[in-house]
Amino acid sequence: MSGWDTPGHIVLAKEFAKQIQSGTATGWSDVWFGGFPIFYFYPPFYYFLVYQIHFIFSISIESAFSISIFLTIISFFYSIYLFGKHFLWSLYPRYIRVLLGFSGVLFYFSYAGEGLQGTSLVGIVEGTVISSFTHSLILFGIVSLDNYRKSLKSIDLVLFSGLTSIIFYSHLLSSIFYSLILVLYFFEYRLFVLKNVKQFCIVGLIVFSLTLPVIYNYLRFSEYTSGVFYGFAYPPLLSILGKDVYDVALLASTNGENLTLAYGIELFRSGRWLSIVALFLFLFNFRKFHNSPRSKLITTITLVFFWFSMDYSLGYILPNFKIHNYRAFDCFFISFSILFPLGIRSISGKKTGKLPLFPLVYFVVIVQFVLFLNFDPTKYQKYSSPLWSEARTAEELELYGRLAERLKSLPKEALVQPEIVKSKLMFGTPHFWLPLLYNAGIRNNLGLTVESSYYSTLVFHWQEFGFGHCFRWGTDVDWRDSLKSLQHEGKDSGYYLDFLLRSGVTHLVGFTPEYHNYMDLHKDRIQTVAVESPFTIVKILPNKIQKQMKPIGLIHSDLFNSNFDYGYRDFLKTSNFLQMHLNNAGYRTKIIRINRKQLEHIELLAPFLSAVVVMSKEKGFGEDSFMESLSNKIPSILIQESELLPPKDDQTIKALNLFLNQIPNSFETNSKQFETHSFFKGRMANNVDLLLDDTGREFILKDDLKNAETPVLPSMGGVIYLIGMLLSFLLVVVGIILTKISYFSFSKTNR
Repeated sequence: MSGWDTPGHIVLAKEFAKQIQSGTATGWSDVWFGGFPIFYFYPPFYYFLVYQIHFIFSISIESAFSISIFLTIISFFYSIYLFGKHFLWSLYPRYIRVLLGFSGVLFYFSYAGEGLQGTSLVGIVEGTVISSFTHSLILFGIVSLDNYRKSLKSIDLVLFSGLTSIIFYSHLLSSIFYSLILVLYFFEYRLFVLKNVKQFCIVGLIVFSLTLPVIYNYLRFSEYTSGVFYGFAYPPLLSILGKDVYDVALLASTNGENLTLAYGIELFRSGRWLSIVALFLFLFNFRKFHNSPRSKLITTITLVFFWFSMDYSLGYILPNFKIHNYRAFDCFFISFSILFPLGIRSISGKKTGKLPLFPLVYFVVIVQFVLFLNFDPTKYQKYSSPLWSEARTAEELELYGRLAERLKSLPKEALVQPEIVKSKLMFGTPHFWLPLLYNAGIRNNLGLTVESSYYSTLVFHWQEFGFGHCFRWGTDVDWRDSLKSLQHEGKDSGYYLDFLLRSGVTHLVGFTPEYHNYMDLHKDRIQTVAVESPFTIVKILPNKIQKQMKPIGLIHSDLFNSNFDYGYRDFLKTSNFLQMHLNNAGYRTKIIRINRKQLEHIELLAPFLSAVVVMSKEKGFGEDSFMESLSNKIPSILIQESELLPPKDDQTIKALNLFLNQIPNSFETNSKQFETHSFFKGRMANNVDLLLDDTGREFILKDDLKNAETPVLPSMGGVIYLIGMLLSFLLVVVGIILTKISYFSFSKTNR
């Protein structure tokens, strides 16, 4: 499939097929970030559906994924129609109900958004299919809940419980949005909720029990994920009017035409004037919408998600909570589209000055249908075909095949860092490389999204040295300027290459002029492995003049003053700043976090370390005695954070350099110790102590690494996760069946 995220999702569907065949839903994968837990932070229910299509029809995962996209569109189409009918149009004659419902559906599906940050079909084409699928489940869930409010049929609560659980197993951010919608619903119908508080407590307990694996993974492991703000790096144009009109007008302005005039002409020529009508109908009928018992809830939802789409500060305020403003805009536009027919209804009727309802709605639907047929989201996103292979020229496919063969020739243990640029060209997306390297059998140093690893945030910072042109996600952490300020005499000695080496990366592949210029600048640090014009694959070589030493342990004084471990993110920041000083001093080593448990056995760690650096915020009680005790076991130095990040004077740097000069060099090769798997406290190993290093990787202290058992994730957690997901799915199936069988429709009301 064509699209931005879509190729990466197909790879994840293949990885999930491996997981479920082994009887688990979560696990470990070398596909991304050089080894990282998979489906801990990106719930896999959608991939479960893809696997079912693949299994039942005996077709490829790629074909199954294509079918799942079509089914998602159908599901989304029906959910919007059902939601509008249930809350707004249930009392109208069927033919009017159908027209009003189709008007809302077509209004949503005709929207022209901006790429991956768009909504509707544009977003689905670019890869937001899973969130769109989850949004359809949200609408079904609210309808089933409101069915219970109206009829008090217990079976509706069964369906609601199943749908709510499945939403959490489908898309984490959408489940958070869904939780907010439920809060709005419960507040709106608070008297009903209070009367049935016992039933809702039981439902809450069931949902909590079923979704506990998802909640546990989020609370337990979310510190290892990086905050993502896509709109921060690439601000989207979130327009109710659609972006296609603006694109045409902008192109006309480059040819000398007036931008405003060109925009107005295209707005009316394309039929997008209907969006302006919808906007005015909403504005002038807002009070009526919000005062009506039938439309008050959907109006409130519209306003709340409009706020979220404009303001994503909550993503900064709440820890490990990501707010994608364009996803919030999708929720807003769904509710806005559902309200659109209500606006049409407001200007029709039998009163004087009103338009006749049926002809008016019929005319609007015809206009929308023509607009829908004329809008091709695939071509709008500059893909000649929705199928990936058909969207490429014969020359591009041939180049793809040759490059894949070159990559297959790399050593099995190779870890490749691809050059990623933001472009719609064949090799221009971050998710293009994932399936390419996957099919070549080579490990990828990056992955589908930085929601899954803090490592991408580190790459984001170190790419300031020579690779600033690369695609980068927005992040809640940005200390690039401080890192650049530590550059020695303004010269780049290959900081980025040193960082990649510390990460275990062995090869680079790229094709842009900037990439080749960087390779020419550091030609003594690379070895060309293969050339497939315009691509060049190189092996990264260590700096020959750097002195090599055993790892350095890093401790924060809070560990012995307040008994607090070094925080994951704080350690990565401090250790990477310290690496800049070590690099400038001509040393190559690793920096290892020492936690509370390891400090208690520091004498056992001492043979594996060259020194220990103790960071202190300010002079604390007991630091002198601690340093004296520590220095008797291993060379140690105390550094004030304020003097290092960034340094106020040269005294601290001189003291650090003098300290390093007293440490003997290690001539043994440390490369085998530079593990390439991401550090994750869920990993376990027998007789092996896992530590966190300065690249967010795990570091194994072992005399003989060949005999060290590879750390693995406990399988029981993945089994429980799979059981919870299957039970949730079964609850949905049972709920659907029983709600369709009148015999089981128990009710407290008289029929």
